[in-house]
Amino acid sequence: MHVSEPAEYAILGLLEARPMHGYEMFQHFQGGTLGQIVHLEMSQMYAFLKKLERLNYIVAELEPQGSRPPRKVFHLTDAGRDYFRHWLTEPVERPRDIRILFLLKLYFIRHVLPDELPSLIERQIAACQAFLEHLEELQAHQEQRAPVQDLTFFERVVLRSRLHQTRALIAWLQELQHDCSLVSSRP
Repeated sequence: MHVSEPAEYAILGLLEARPMHGYEMFQHFQGGTLGQIVHLEMSQMYAFLKKLERLNYIVAELEPQGSRPPRKVFHLTDAGRDYFRHWLTEPVERPRDIRILFLLKLYFIRHVLPDELPSLIERQIAACQAFLEHLEELQAHQEQRAPVQDLTFFERVVLRSRLHQTRALIAWLQELQHDCSLVSSRP
């Protein structure tokens, strides 16, 4: 068992800032920027919290609430903090993961490890460029193996789509890199 869902990383990120109870964390997913990246139902939140507890990445303490039943306040453990910070600084492996996982990294790295932001973007560009080279090799191999007219229409469509998407992601990441350099150079 390991962290596998985007919302689990987001929970770790929220707890990196400070201890919170489940409903308080859930509110961050409702209506805010975090909710635009990750959709989360309340029932999922509690399932993810239990899983993260079993992984020893978070612990819960009961907090008294006067006449009401005590509530659980979750804290990040040292192991959870180490795991999250390591994940936060690594580029995503597949371009399709940029839409959620990389955006989560951008969301949290600005607050947790802001000095690592330029390096993360640079490594993400390199990862996407390596993926693009792989796709271009596939395309050359396909065309070498069979003339373009012999390739199935759908094979060409899928590969071209992936090529265009990866090039667009690289262009967006380079724009982001430029924007971040402008922000960091301001007095």
